[in-house]
Amino acid sequence: MKTTKLLLMSLLLIGLSFADNMGPDDLYAKGLEALESSDWDSAENLFKSSLDLDAGFAPAMIQLAKISVRNGDMDQTKNYIRQAIEADPENEEYRNEYDQLNEINKFMSQGAREIDAGEFENAFTSFSQVYEKYPYMTEAIYSLGVVKMREGDFDAAIEYFNKALIVNKNHEKAQKALKSVAGNMFNEGNNFYRRRDYNNALKYYKKVIEIDNSLYQAYFKLGQVETRLKNKRGAIKAFAKSVEVKPDFYQGWYMLGVTKRSDGDDQGSLKAFQKATDINPNYAKAYYAMGDIYYRTNNFEKAKSYCQLAIQADGSYAKPYITLANINIDNKEYDEALVNLDLATTLNRKDSKAWLKIAQVQNILKNCEEAKRAARKSLDLSNKSGEAWVELGVAEYCGGSGNKTAALNALEKARGDRIWKTYAEHEIDKIRNPHRYQN
Repeated sequence: MKTTKLLLMSLLLIGLSFADNMGPDDLYAKGLEALESSDWDSAENLFKSSLDLDAGFAPAMIQLAKISVRNGDMDQTKNYIRQAIEADPENEEYRNEYDQLNEINKFMSQGAREIDAGEFENAFTSFSQVYEKYPYMTEAIYSLGVVKMREGDFDAAIEYFNKALIVNKNHEKAQKALKSVAGNMFNEGNNFYRRRDYNNALKYYKKVIEIDNSLYQAYFKLGQVETRLKNKRGAIKAFAKSVEVKPDFYQGWYMLGVTKRSDGDDQGSLKAFQKATDINPNYAKAYYAMGDIYYRTNNFEKAKSYCQLAIQADGSYAKPYITLANINIDNKEYDEALVNLDLATTLNRKDSKAWLKIAQVQNILKNCEEAKRAARKSLDLSNKSGEAWVELGVAEYCGGSGNKTAALNALEKARGDRIWKTYAEHEIDKIRNPHRYQN
C-alpha cells in the first residue's frame, strides 16, 4: 500500500510538472487510479488540476462531489453537482446524483433530530440508510458511532469511529469522539477501582489503551490495578509504559521504582527513583525510598544522605526521621534516635511504627514508664502488632521490678503474631523461670 501511494504521488508530481502536455482527461484518469488505491488526497488534487485546465469538465466535478461526501462537506458536494449539471444539463446521472444528495441530507437531518429526541433506534436506521448508499461517507459512519455512544454501547461506538477514520483518517469529529469514549471508559475504570472491583477496572483500562495508547494516565492506573492483583510483572510493564509515553511523569517513575523494589530489583528501583528526583528535585518520597533501600542493604552513609535530602525537600515528611533513628539504633546512638523519633511522631502522631521504635529504645535504656506509654500509643494505632505487645510486656516486667501479671498478659497477646510467637514465649519463660537466666 505504501509503495503504491509513493508511486502515485510520484506520478502526480511528474504529471503536474508536465501539466502543459496533459489534458483534463489524462489527469482525470490518474485521479481515478488514485481513488482505486484509496489515495483520496492525491485524487482530489488531480481532479482539481483537471478543472484548472477545463473549468467545465463535469466528470471531475462529480468525483470531487463524492470526495466531499466522504469528507462530510455537504455544501461543497452540492456546489460540485450543481456545476456538473450546469456543464452538462442533459446528463440524467448528474440529476439523479443531486436527488440522492437531497435524500441523504434528509436522512442525516432526520437522524440528528432523532438523536436529540432520544430516539436512538430510529436515528440508527436513518444513518444506516445513508451508509448503505454511501459507504465512504464518514459523517454517516461517525453518526452511527454517536448513536451507539449515546446508547452506552462503547464497543460498537469505537468500531464505527474507527471505520470512519479508516475511510478518512483526518476526520476530526471521529478523532475527538474516540478520545471522548476513552475518557468515559477511563472514568468507568476509576469507578470500579474505587469500589475495589479490580478485575473490571483492569478490563476498562485495557480498553482505554486500545482506543488511545497515548493516554499515560491509563497505563498508570493499569499499573495500580496490577499491583492490587499482585501481578508485579504486569505492574512493572504498565508503569514502564506510562513513563515511555510521558517521560517527565515523575509519579510514574516513582511507582515503577516501588514495584521493582517489591520484585527484588533494587538497582532498577534506584534508577527509577533517581529519574523521579531528576524530574522533580523536591520529590521527598523518592529520596526517602532510595534511603530506605540503602539502609536495608547496610549502606548507612548513603541512607543518611538520601534521608537528609528527603527532609530538605519536605521538612514535614516523617518517614526519613524513622530511618535515621533506625541507623542511630543500629549504631547504639540511643539519644540521637529518640530525637529523630520525637520529630517523626510530632510530624505524624498516627505512625504506629515510630511509637514502637520509641518503646524499643526506652526499653533498652530501662526507661520503663516511657516505654509503656510509647508501646500503648503504638497499640492504640495497630493492636495486632506482636512486636508492640512484646515491647509492652518487657516494659511492664521492667527487669523484674514491674507488674508481672500485666507483662504476661501482654506477652500472651504477642504470641498471637506468628512472627513474634517464639520471641514472646522466650520472654514469658524469662518471667516464669528467672533462675534459668541468672548468671
